[in-house]
Amino acid sequence: MRRFKAMAPVAVTALAAVLAYGPLAQATSPDRDPGPHGDGETVIKLDDSVREFAAVDVGGPGMSLGDEAIGFSDFFQNGRKVGTGGFVCTVVSLQKSLRQCESTLRLAKGDITLQGFAPFIVSFPTRFTLAITGGTGAYRDARGYMDGVNIDTTHARLTVHVTR
Repeated sequence: MRRFKAMAPVAVTALAAVLAYGPLAQATSPDRDPGPHGDGETVIKLDDSVREFAAVDVGGPGMSLGDEAIGFSDFFQNGRKVGTGGFVCTVVSLQKSLRQCESTLRLAKGDITLQGFAPFIVSFPTRFTLAITGGTGAYRDARGYMDGVNIDTTHARLTVHVTR
């Protein structure tokens, strides 16, 4: 197995997902959490389970610029499926061990789009943060960020902090 394939899985989709935190209704109407931004922040916690994954090795064997990790995930809360998502992460720096990641979370009330740098996965847990770049439906004016933790090669915990 190539080194890249062993390190590639990412949970972004994103934008990536977490331990069970709430019923299905929480994904459609997440609880308000004052958090550090006051009453305008909505926090959505998800368990991410990668269902499809591919590693694209564009250079020689092993990690090289342009290699990609591509995947599709299901998101859960309290064991109930509440959404899906996809991600693409491209190796952009071998010296800094960084990938540029883009992800979309599809929830009942709309999509949330994410983007940012994530480190190579060399051990677990691996933490990453992505910026919310926009969305659709109820999230059309969304801003904020998502904190993620890759638990293993196919599972992550995501905490999405949505502000408007």
